[in-house]
Amino acid sequence: MEKIKIGITQGDINGIGYELVLKALEAEELTTLCTPVIYGSPKAAIYHRKVLGYQTSFQVVDSADMVKDGIVNMINCFGEEEQKIELGQATEEAGKAALVALDMALEDLKARKIDALVTSPLNRNTIKTADGDAFIGQTAHIENAVGDGKSALKIFINNNLRVALVTDHMPLAEVPAHITRESIAEKLVMLHNTLKRDFFIDNPRIAVLALNPHADGQEEKDIIAPVVEELFKRGVRCVGPYATDTFFSNETYKHFDAVLAMYYDQGVAPFKAIALNDGTNYTAGLPIVRTAPAMGVCYEMAGKDIADEQSLRQALYMAVDTVRNRTRFEAERSNPLKKQYFEKRDDSDKLKLDQETEES
Repeated sequence: MEKIKIGITQGDINGIGYELVLKALEAEELTTLCTPVIYGSPKAAIYHRKVLGYQTSFQVVDSADMVKDGIVNMINCFGEEEQKIELGQATEEAGKAALVALDMALEDLKARKIDALVTSPLNRNTIKTADGDAFIGQTAHIENAVGDGKSALKIFINNNLRVALVTDHMPLAEVPAHITRESIAEKLVMLHNTLKRDFFIDNPRIAVLALNPHADGQEEKDIIAPVVEELFKRGVRCVGPYATDTFFSNETYKHFDAVLAMYYDQGVAPFKAIALNDGTNYTAGLPIVRTAPAMGVCYEMAGKDIADEQSLRQALYMAVDTVRNRTRFEAERSNPLKKQYFEKRDDSDKLKLDQETEES
Protein backbone atom coordinates (compact mmCIF):
# COMPACT_ATOMS: atom_id res chain seq x y z
CA MET A 1 0.00 0.00 0.00
CA GLU A 2 1.30 3.45 -0.94
CA LYS A 3 2.08 5.79 1.93
CA ILE A 4 0.12 8.97 2.47
CA LYS A 5 1.64 11.73 0.35
CA ILE A 6 2.03 15.04 2.19
CA GLY A 7 2.74 18.15 0.12
CA ILE A 8 4.89 20.78 1.88
CA THR A 9 5.25 24.30 0.47
CA GLN A 10 8.50 26.24 0.76
CA GLY A 11 6.89 29.46 2.03
CA ASP A 12 8.94 32.65 2.04
CA ILE A 13 12.52 31.81 1.03
CA ASN A 14 13.81 34.77 3.09
CA GLY A 15 12.20 33.51 6.29
CA ILE A 16 12.34 30.33 8.37
CA GLY A 17 10.31 28.12 6.03
CA TYR A 18 13.17 26.02 4.69
CA GLU A 19 14.78 25.85 8.12
CA LEU A 20 11.61 24.29 9.55
CA VAL A 21 11.17 21.91 6.62
CA LEU A 22 14.77 20.72 6.37
CA LYS A 23 15.16 20.33 10.11
CA ALA A 24 11.88 18.41 10.48
CA LEU A 25 12.64 16.10 7.56
CA GLU A 26 16.17 15.38 8.74
CA ALA A 27 14.61 12.69 10.97
CA GLU A 28 14.41 9.54 8.81
CA GLU A 29 11.40 8.13 10.67
CA LEU A 30 9.12 10.61 8.92
CA THR A 31 9.59 8.83 5.60
CA THR A 32 8.35 5.62 7.23
CA LEU A 33 5.20 7.43 8.30
CA CYS A 34 4.43 9.28 5.06
CA THR A 35 5.91 10.38 1.75
CA PRO A 36 6.99 14.06 2.04
CA VAL A 37 6.73 16.10 -1.17
CA ILE A 38 8.28 19.58 -0.97
CA TYR A 39 7.04 22.18 -3.47
CA GLY A 40 9.75 24.73 -4.05
CA SER A 41 13.15 25.56 -5.47
CA PRO A 42 15.93 22.94 -5.15
CA LYS A 43 18.52 25.71 -5.44
CA ALA A 44 16.93 27.67 -2.61
CA ALA A 45 16.72 24.52 -0.50
CA ILE A 46 20.39 23.72 -1.09
CA TYR A 47 21.33 27.31 -0.21
CA HIS A 48 19.51 27.09 3.12
CA ARG A 49 20.89 23.63 3.79
CA LYS A 50 24.43 24.93 3.33
CA VAL A 51 23.90 28.08 5.43
CA LEU A 52 22.33 26.07 8.26
CA GLY A 53 24.72 23.12 8.06
CA TYR A 54 22.01 20.46 7.71
CA GLN A 55 22.33 17.05 6.10
CA THR A 56 18.75 16.61 4.88
CA SER A 57 18.70 14.83 1.52
CA PHE A 58 15.92 14.94 -1.07
CA GLN A 59 15.22 13.72 -4.58
CA VAL A 60 14.26 16.36 -7.15
CA VAL A 61 11.37 15.42 -9.45
CA ASP A 62 9.46 17.28 -12.14
CA SER A 63 5.94 16.26 -11.11
CA ALA A 64 3.93 14.46 -8.46
CA ASP A 65 3.65 11.47 -10.78
CA MET A 66 7.39 10.81 -10.25
CA VAL A 67 7.29 10.86 -6.43
CA LYS A 68 8.70 7.80 -4.67
CA ASP A 69 8.01 6.38 -1.22
CA GLY A 70 10.74 6.03 1.39
CA ILE A 71 12.54 9.30 0.60
CA VAL A 72 11.99 13.06 0.73
CA ASN A 73 10.85 14.32 -2.67
CA MET A 74 11.03 17.87 -4.01
CA ILE A 75 8.99 19.07 -6.97
CA ASN A 76 10.93 21.73 -8.82
CA CYS A 77 8.44 24.57 -9.26
CA PHE A 78 10.85 26.91 -11.06
CA GLY A 79 12.96 24.90 -13.53
CA GLU A 80 16.35 26.54 -13.95
CA GLU A 81 15.10 29.92 -12.76
CA GLU A 82 17.19 31.42 -9.97
CA GLN A 83 15.49 32.57 -6.78
CA LYS A 84 17.17 35.58 -5.19
CA ILE A 85 17.46 34.96 -1.46
CA GLU A 86 17.83 37.89 0.94
CA LEU A 87 17.62 36.39 4.39
CA GLY A 88 15.53 38.40 6.79
CA GLN A 89 14.12 40.70 4.09
CA ALA A 90 10.54 41.09 2.86
CA THR A 91 10.74 41.10 -0.96
CA GLU A 92 8.21 40.84 -3.77
CA GLU A 93 10.36 38.19 -5.44
CA ALA A 94 10.13 35.94 -2.39
CA GLY A 95 6.39 36.56 -2.20
CA LYS A 96 5.92 35.65 -5.86
CA ALA A 97 7.93 32.44 -5.41
CA ALA A 98 5.88 31.47 -2.34
CA LEU A 99 2.64 31.87 -4.30
CA VAL A 100 3.94 29.83 -7.25
CA ALA A 101 4.85 26.92 -4.96
CA LEU A 102 1.52 27.15 -3.11
CA ASP A 103 -0.53 27.16 -6.32
CA MET A 104 1.33 24.18 -7.77
CA ALA A 105 0.72 22.24 -4.57
CA LEU A 106 -2.97 23.18 -4.63
CA GLU A 107 -3.31 21.95 -8.22
CA ASP A 108 -1.89 18.57 -7.21
CA LEU A 109 -4.05 18.47 -4.09
CA LYS A 110 -7.16 19.16 -6.15
CA ALA A 111 -6.14 16.44 -8.62
CA ARG A 112 -5.55 14.06 -5.67
CA LYS A 113 -1.91 13.53 -6.56
CA ILE A 114 -1.12 14.31 -2.93
CA ASP A 115 -3.31 13.47 0.05
CA ALA A 116 -2.80 16.52 2.27
CA LEU A 117 -0.98 19.84 2.38
CA VAL A 118 1.31 21.44 4.98
CA THR A 119 2.06 25.09 4.25
CA SER A 120 5.19 26.88 5.44
CA PRO A 121 4.99 30.52 6.61
CA LEU A 122 4.82 33.31 4.06
CA ASN A 123 4.39 37.09 4.17
CA ARG A 124 1.08 37.97 2.56
CA ASN A 125 2.09 41.64 2.33
CA THR A 126 4.72 40.73 -0.29
CA ILE A 127 2.28 38.88 -2.55
CA LYS A 128 0.12 40.14 -5.38
CA THR A 129 -2.41 37.95 -7.18
CA ALA A 130 -2.49 37.51 -10.95
CA ASP A 131 -5.02 40.38 -11.05
CA GLY A 132 -2.70 42.63 -9.08
CA ASP A 133 -4.87 42.53 -5.96
CA ALA A 134 -3.53 42.15 -2.43
CA PHE A 135 -3.14 38.57 -1.25
CA ILE A 136 -5.90 37.62 1.20
CA GLY A 137 -3.91 35.07 3.19
CA GLN A 138 -3.15 31.40 2.75
CA THR A 139 -6.33 30.04 4.35
CA ALA A 140 -8.67 32.21 2.25
CA HIS A 141 -6.60 31.50 -0.88
CA ILE A 142 -6.84 27.76 -0.24
CA GLU A 143 -10.58 28.05 0.42
CA ASN A 144 -11.08 29.79 -2.94
CA ALA A 145 -8.86 27.35 -4.83
CA VAL A 146 -9.98 23.95 -3.51
CA GLY A 147 -12.87 24.59 -1.13
CA ASP A 148 -15.64 23.65 -3.57
CA GLY A 149 -17.77 26.49 -2.24
CA LYS A 150 -17.36 25.53 1.44
CA SER A 151 -16.16 27.89 4.16
CA ALA A 152 -12.96 27.30 6.10
CA LEU A 153 -12.71 27.29 9.88
CA LYS A 154 -9.31 28.07 11.37
CA ILE A 155 -8.38 26.02 14.45
CA PHE A 156 -5.15 26.37 16.46
CA ILE A 157 -4.15 23.07 18.05
CA ASN A 158 -1.63 21.53 20.38
CA ASN A 159 -1.77 18.52 22.71
CA ASN A 160 -3.77 20.35 25.37
CA LEU A 161 -5.88 22.89 23.53
CA ARG A 162 -7.92 23.50 20.37
CA VAL A 163 -9.06 27.06 19.63
CA ALA A 164 -11.35 27.93 16.70
CA LEU A 165 -12.27 31.44 15.55
CA VAL A 166 -15.60 33.01 14.59
CA THR A 167 -13.76 35.92 12.92
CA ASP A 168 -10.18 35.84 11.65
CA HIS A 169 -7.82 38.67 10.63
CA MET A 170 -10.16 41.62 11.11
CA PRO A 171 -9.83 45.08 12.70
CA LEU A 172 -11.21 44.96 16.23
CA ALA A 173 -13.69 47.75 15.48
CA GLU A 174 -15.34 45.54 12.84
CA VAL A 175 -15.66 42.41 14.99
CA PRO A 176 -18.98 43.14 16.80
CA ALA A 177 -20.85 43.51 13.51
CA HIS A 178 -19.73 40.00 12.50
CA ILE A 179 -20.76 38.38 15.78
CA THR A 180 -24.23 37.22 14.77
CA ARG A 181 -26.37 34.24 15.67
CA GLU A 182 -25.83 32.87 12.18
CA SER A 183 -22.03 33.18 12.21
CA ILE A 184 -21.66 31.62 15.66
CA ALA A 185 -24.06 28.77 14.84
CA GLU A 186 -22.22 28.05 11.58
CA LYS A 187 -18.82 27.90 13.28
CA LEU A 188 -20.11 25.80 16.18
CA VAL A 189 -21.64 23.20 13.87
CA MET A 190 -18.45 23.14 11.75
CA LEU A 191 -16.32 22.72 14.86
CA HIS A 192 -18.58 19.95 16.21
CA ASN A 193 -18.47 18.10 12.88
CA THR A 194 -14.70 18.53 12.56
CA LEU A 195 -14.03 17.13 16.02
CA LYS A 196 -16.11 14.06 15.18
CA ARG A 197 -14.81 13.43 11.67
CA ASP A 198 -11.21 14.65 11.69
CA PHE A 199 -10.27 13.97 15.33
CA PHE A 200 -12.59 11.02 15.99
CA ILE A 201 -14.07 12.52 19.16
CA ASP A 202 -17.51 10.94 19.31
CA ASN A 203 -19.29 13.43 21.59
CA PRO A 204 -17.13 16.56 21.70
CA ARG A 205 -17.43 19.24 24.39
CA ILE A 206 -17.05 22.84 23.20
CA ALA A 207 -16.58 26.00 25.27
CA VAL A 208 -17.76 29.30 23.78
CA LEU A 209 -16.03 32.52 24.82
CA ALA A 210 -17.76 35.83 25.45
CA LEU A 211 -17.10 38.91 23.36
CA ASN A 212 -17.01 41.41 26.24
CA PRO A 213 -15.06 41.46 29.52
CA HIS A 214 -16.85 39.58 32.32
CA ALA A 215 -19.31 38.18 29.73
CA ASP A 216 -21.97 40.74 30.66
CA GLY A 217 -22.56 42.69 27.44
CA GLN A 218 -25.58 42.78 25.15
CA GLU A 219 -23.89 40.45 22.68
CA GLU A 220 -23.69 37.75 25.33
CA LYS A 221 -27.35 38.16 26.33
CA ASP A 222 -28.91 38.64 22.91
CA ILE A 223 -26.65 36.64 20.59
CA ILE A 224 -24.11 34.23 22.06
CA ALA A 225 -26.07 32.67 24.95
CA PRO A 226 -29.23 31.99 22.88
CA VAL A 227 -27.19 30.27 20.14
CA VAL A 228 -25.36 28.11 22.67
CA GLU A 229 -28.65 27.11 24.29
CA GLU A 230 -30.30 26.29 20.96
CA LEU A 231 -27.44 24.21 19.61
CA PHE A 232 -27.09 22.36 22.90
CA LYS A 233 -30.70 21.24 22.44
CA ARG A 234 -29.79 20.02 18.95
CA GLY A 235 -27.02 17.78 20.22
CA VAL A 236 -23.97 20.06 20.10
CA ARG A 237 -22.42 19.90 23.58
CA CYS A 238 -21.50 23.58 23.81
CA VAL A 239 -21.35 25.70 26.97
CA GLY A 240 -20.85 29.41 27.55
CA PRO A 241 -20.27 32.25 27.11
CA TYR A 242 -17.16 32.27 29.31
CA ALA A 243 -15.18 35.36 30.30
CA THR A 244 -11.83 34.93 28.56
CA ASP A 245 -9.49 35.95 31.38
CA THR A 246 -10.68 33.46 33.99
CA PHE A 247 -11.34 30.76 31.41
CA PHE A 248 -7.65 30.48 30.57
CA SER A 249 -6.10 31.53 33.89
CA ASN A 250 -8.17 28.93 35.78
CA GLU A 251 -7.36 26.27 33.14
CA THR A 252 -11.06 25.72 32.48
CA TYR A 253 -10.12 24.91 28.88
CA LYS A 254 -8.77 21.55 30.07
CA HIS A 255 -12.35 20.36 30.59
CA PHE A 256 -13.25 20.82 26.90
CA ASP A 257 -12.27 19.29 23.57
CA ALA A 258 -12.27 22.69 21.85
CA VAL A 259 -12.88 26.40 22.40
CA LEU A 260 -14.68 28.83 20.09
CA ALA A 261 -13.26 32.37 20.34
CA MET A 262 -15.01 35.43 18.92
CA TYR A 263 -11.94 37.08 17.35
CA TYR A 264 -8.30 36.39 16.49
CA ASP A 265 -6.34 37.85 19.41
CA GLN A 266 -8.87 36.58 21.95
CA GLY A 267 -8.12 32.99 20.96
CA VAL A 268 -4.64 33.05 19.48
CA ALA A 269 -2.84 35.11 22.15
CA PRO A 270 -3.61 32.70 25.02
CA PHE A 271 -3.12 29.73 22.70
CA LYS A 272 0.42 30.77 21.78
CA ALA A 273 1.23 31.48 25.42
CA ILE A 274 0.16 27.94 26.30
CA ALA A 275 1.37 26.10 23.19
CA LEU A 276 4.75 27.84 22.88
CA ASN A 277 6.52 26.17 19.93
CA ASP A 278 4.35 23.13 19.19
CA GLY A 279 1.17 24.81 17.95
CA THR A 280 -0.45 23.82 14.67
CA ASN A 281 -2.80 25.83 12.46
CA TYR A 282 -5.52 23.49 11.16
CA THR A 283 -7.94 24.36 8.34
CA ALA A 284 -11.29 22.70 8.96
CA GLY A 285 -14.51 22.69 6.97
CA LEU A 286 -12.98 22.01 3.54
CA PRO A 287 -12.93 18.78 1.52
CA ILE A 288 -9.12 18.77 1.64
CA VAL A 289 -6.67 18.38 4.54
CA ARG A 290 -4.38 21.33 5.25
CA THR A 291 -2.23 22.06 8.27
CA ALA A 292 0.52 24.59 9.00
CA PRO A 293 2.94 25.50 11.79
CA ALA A 294 1.47 28.21 14.02
CA MET A 295 4.41 30.51 13.23
CA GLY A 296 5.10 33.50 11.01
CA VAL A 297 8.01 34.07 8.62
CA CYS A 298 10.18 35.27 11.57
CA TYR A 299 12.66 37.23 9.42
CA GLU A 300 14.71 38.05 12.51
CA MET A 301 15.47 34.32 12.95
CA ALA A 302 16.18 33.47 9.31
CA GLY A 303 19.45 31.62 8.64
CA LYS A 304 20.44 31.44 12.32
CA ASP A 305 19.41 27.84 13.10
CA ILE A 306 17.34 28.92 16.09
CA ALA A 307 13.78 28.28 14.84
CA ASP A 308 12.01 25.36 16.55
CA GLU A 309 10.74 22.85 13.99
CA GLN A 310 8.34 21.12 16.38
CA SER A 311 5.39 23.12 15.08
CA LEU A 312 5.97 21.94 11.51
CA ARG A 313 6.67 18.39 12.67
CA GLN A 314 3.35 18.38 14.52
CA ALA A 315 1.63 19.76 11.41
CA LEU A 316 2.98 16.78 9.43
CA TYR A 317 1.79 14.29 12.06
CA MET A 318 -1.63 15.94 12.19
CA ALA A 319 -1.99 15.84 8.41
CA VAL A 320 -1.29 12.09 8.39
CA ASP A 321 -3.65 11.45 11.31
CA THR A 322 -6.44 13.47 9.73
CA VAL A 323 -6.25 11.63 6.41
CA ARG A 324 -6.48 8.34 8.31
CA ASN A 325 -9.32 9.55 10.54
CA ARG A 326 -11.39 10.78 7.60
CA THR A 327 -10.91 7.47 5.80
CA ARG A 328 -11.95 5.55 8.89
CA PHE A 329 -14.91 7.86 9.59
CA GLU A 330 -16.26 7.52 6.06
CA ALA A 331 -15.70 3.75 5.97
CA GLU A 332 -17.63 3.23 9.19
CA ARG A 333 -20.57 5.24 7.82
CA SER A 334 -20.58 4.00 4.23
CA ASN A 335 -23.43 1.53 4.82
CA PRO A 336 -25.28 2.60 7.97
CA LEU A 337 -28.15 0.65 9.49
CA LYS A 338 -31.51 2.38 9.40
CA LYS A 339 -32.51 3.78 12.78
CA GLN A 340 -35.07 1.49 14.40
CA TYR A 341 -36.28 3.68 17.26
CA PHE A 342 -37.06 7.36 17.71
CA GLU A 343 -37.72 9.10 20.99
CA LYS A 344 -41.15 10.61 21.45
CA ARG A 345 -39.79 14.14 21.45
CA ASP A 346 -39.07 15.83 18.14
CA ASP A 347 -35.62 14.70 16.97
CA SER A 348 -35.71 16.48 13.61
CA ASP A 349 -33.07 19.09 14.41
CA LYS A 350 -30.66 16.57 15.92
CA LEU A 351 -31.15 14.19 13.00
CA LYS A 352 -30.50 17.06 10.61
CA LEU A 353 -27.27 17.87 12.47
CA ASP A 354 -26.20 14.21 12.29
CA GLN A 355 -26.85 14.26 8.54
CA GLU A 356 -24.76 17.44 8.17
CA THR A 357 -21.94 15.71 10.05
CA GLU A 358 -21.97 12.73 7.72
CA GLU A 359 -22.08 14.87 4.58
CA SER A 360 -19.41 17.39 5.61
